[in-house]
Amino acid sequence: MTSRIEGTDVMKVNAEILIVEDSLTQAKRLERLLVENGYVVHVARNGKEGLQAAAATKPSVVISDVMMPEMDGYEMCRRMKNTEELKGTPVVLLTSLSDPRDVIKGLQCGADNFLTKPYDGEHLIRRLEHILTNLELRKAGQAQMTVEVFFAGQYHRLTADRIQIIDLLLSTFEAAVLQSTQLEKLGGDYRNALEDVKRAQANFQTLMETTGDAVVVVGDNGTIYYANPAAENLFDSAADDLLGRPFAFPLDVEGEGHREITIARSDGIKVVGDMRVATSNWDGELVRFATIRDITEMVRLRELLKTEAITDALTGLHNRRGFLLLGEELLRKASEKRASVLCFFADLDGFKSVNDTLGHEEGDKVLQEAAEALRKTFRSSDILARVGGDEFAALSLQEAAGKETEILERLQRALNGINASARRPYNLVMSAGISVWTPENPRSLGELMSDADKKMYREKEARRKAAQ
Repeated sequence: MTSRIEGTDVMKVNAEILIVEDSLTQAKRLERLLVENGYVVHVARNGKEGLQAAAATKPSVVISDVMMPEMDGYEMCRRMKNTEELKGTPVVLLTSLSDPRDVIKGLQCGADNFLTKPYDGEHLIRRLEHILTNLELRKAGQAQMTVEVFFAGQYHRLTADRIQIIDLLLSTFEAAVLQSTQLEKLGGDYRNALEDVKRAQANFQTLMETTGDAVVVVGDNGTIYYANPAAENLFDSAADDLLGRPFAFPLDVEGEGHREITIARSDGIKVVGDMRVATSNWDGELVRFATIRDITEMVRLRELLKTEAITDALTGLHNRRGFLLLGEELLRKASEKRASVLCFFADLDGFKSVNDTLGHEEGDKVLQEAAEALRKTFRSSDILARVGGDEFAALSLQEAAGKETEILERLQRALNGINASARRPYNLVMSAGISVWTPENPRSLGELMSDADKKMYREKEARRKAAQ
């Protein structure tokens, strides 16, 4: 902050400056400035100490704060000017000059100069050089004069020499000019800052209006303070209709976390959004910023891929992976409900010969007809799957056991109906086995399927032997 001020070295040799300042920080700052510019410096903490230090050191100039404990700067200056050996010592008072009567007080106590606080270092050094240059003129002695003036509502009797009056008034005027310059600079800085704020506001508005993500500002009371155009589109509502209303979703997602929300719009369309939330300051209040991206199409594709991953493309039934995933869930549900689960396992009799003699296109048609027969046999809530080549499986949650015969009869009726309407030289025949899972005798899904598979092969073998 402080550095040597380039300029003349007028009267600096052996020039001693007494600083009278109760603030240690301010005293050190001023001392450092003066030492760096070639002066010998003494420091006192109040007017009483300053008076004693001035008598002991006979400084070239005294620089004193006005407001101090025990004895203020005005009183110290008055006593110095009434002391024969000190009255010629110039006294510079540091003041805010916030009251015009400060000038009258300065004249009354005999002060030689004013410096406004906070002071400019370069200006202080220039003022000090001016005082030291005129020091010899002061020593030559000027006749004092006494005048009475009416100022600020009262009479003041002033006794001062002309140089003191001129110096004090010049320093006061110079301080006023400096303050005016600083105010003008501050005004320019304010205008520049205002332009920066306007540009920032314009950039913010452009950003909020052009971003594809919905941005909603929600106050601590849960109501919406701001919604950008993308939010209007996402919620299918004008900003005026959104502002002041409660935000419909919890905002406990922070940092890197996010949540998918489903927005039921006024046009009946449901939109899925990925919402991220951050806490920030808005007009002096702590608020939540909710940024929502429309991911409806992405979610649709995700669900489609999920469905395709567990679906057999040829028959539309679940594939083996889907059957195992959904089957494990069904067994958990049955355990909670204390219900039984029926596991059906079947394959097509003679399917290989159909492929070998009539081709794979005909074989695909047979598989599709088998899937249709299973749909007619089981409920829509049951899990149906093509688990391999010509192998099919089903899981059915049962409130009570004893449905095995009924299911096999429904399957045979469905097959008979398909065979009756089909124009082909063979009939669609399925061998099936059924195993039942109960809460009293729980088994894994693999064990359940294996048991049903064995029963299916026993039926197939029995049918083969009966046909011989």
